[in-house]
Amino acid sequence: GTAFVVQWDKVYLQGKEDMGSFTFQAALHSSGRIVFGYKEIPVPVLQISASQHPVKAGLSDAFMVLNPSPDVPESRRRTIYEYHRVELDTSRITSQSAVEFTPLPTCLQHQSCEMCVTSELTFNCSWCHVLQRYL
Repeated sequence: GTAFVVQWDKVYLQGKEDMGSFTFQAALHSSGRIVFGYKEIPVPVLQISASQHPVKAGLSDAFMVLNPSPDVPESRRRTIYEYHRVELDTSRITSQSAVEFTPLPTCLQHQSCEMCVTSELTFNCSWCHVLQRYL
């Protein structure tokens, strides 16, 4: 009830199956923490070719747009637009390692007017007495 974990077991790089398999997981905690755990990383991430697909590790906000494909009218082409990216140093991703992201405080944590107005956050949030919540 406090975490959602997704695990990828024995993932092989296409056409490079002889390199070995990768096993890793992502854990999303109800507190906002995100933990990436790397159990088996058979080759340094820096040695993975990016010619077929970009090699990235980290977090990013993104949205996807589906556009009609000019070649096949009944199909759609996905375009992913990223912003606010936090990239990990891929040289530090090794077997038996983990990376933890801890959320920064936000206005959402304020439950009272006093907590809001005495906050040292750099945001311009303010407390609304009528709604009894921050704005």
